Amino acid sequence: MENEDRRKVQVFSSHNVEELRAFLKEKANEPVPQPASYMIGGVVRAVFSQLCALRERGYSLNMLVRIFEENGLRITSTALSGYMKKLNEKAEGVTARRERKEKSQPSVHGSEARGHLAMKPDVKL
Repeated sequence: MENEDRRKVQVFSSHNVEELRAFLKEKANEPVPQPASYMIGGVVRAVFSQLCALRERGYSLNMLVRIFEENGLRITSTALSGYMKKLNEKAEGVTARRERKEKSQPSVHGSEARGHLAMKPDVKL
């Protein structure tokens, strides 16, 4: 019987909806709250646009790693490359690797991939 009370459909007035809409409009104008602490992936995400700008100006991954180290953050060039690749793919919306794979590699099946063709007879022998 307790479950029946929890399953009742909730009905809200248009006043409730308008109050929520006004509250959400106020929130949209406020700056996004910043977390108290970051993990290294969050740090890379937070400064991603600046890192991309430095890469466009010719900075290598190792140079960026040194910048992190100078500011007290430890990250390897492999990890930084991985984070930046993921963030870049999200920004583009499509995986560049998948796109290249689909364009450059025709579909090849079993025996064709091994370099010979397997013929199937038309009739049973």
